Amino acid sequence: PVIKVVSPTSQEQAVTWRINVDQPAAGWSTAEFNDSSWKEAPGGFGSKDIQGGVVRSEWKTADIWLRREFDWTIDHTGVPTMLIYHYDNAEIYLNGILACKVKDYVSEYEEQIITPEALATLKPGKNLLAVHCHQTTGGQFIDVGIFTESAGSK
Repeated sequence: PVIKVVSPTSQEQAVTWRINVDQPAAGWSTAEFNDSSWKEAPGGFGSKDIQGGVVRSEWKTADIWLRREFDWTIDHTGVPTMLIYHYDNAEIYLNGILACKVKDYVSEYEEQIITPEALATLKPGKNLLAVHCHQTTGGQFIDVGIFTESAGSK
């Protein structure tokens, strides 16, 4: 299979996000939302004691909200899939539509299917990836990316 990164995780190289640790206003996951007051920081986000995730920005509150744009081009073939390392509960949005929801925690990056409603919002050019993660107990970490996988040669 051919794997193409659409929006990378921060596993290998830091990816900059807009971040907020205070409950944002309604519409925070949409492209129209003004996040200019949010800070910028490199992912992944979490506690330094997490195993398997690269913490580039420490996160110590119960909740974190993240936003970043990515480009979608027509040369992406295959079905987009989320790649997520979460500790604990997380909701991921594409262009303001819930793409997937995960509970509890994992100990490594896992693939998650994107809802058909969220996939339908992808358009050529700029798109928005938005994340809310809620930490309940123990360690904490969040990092999210999108890739496609298709048959064929590289």
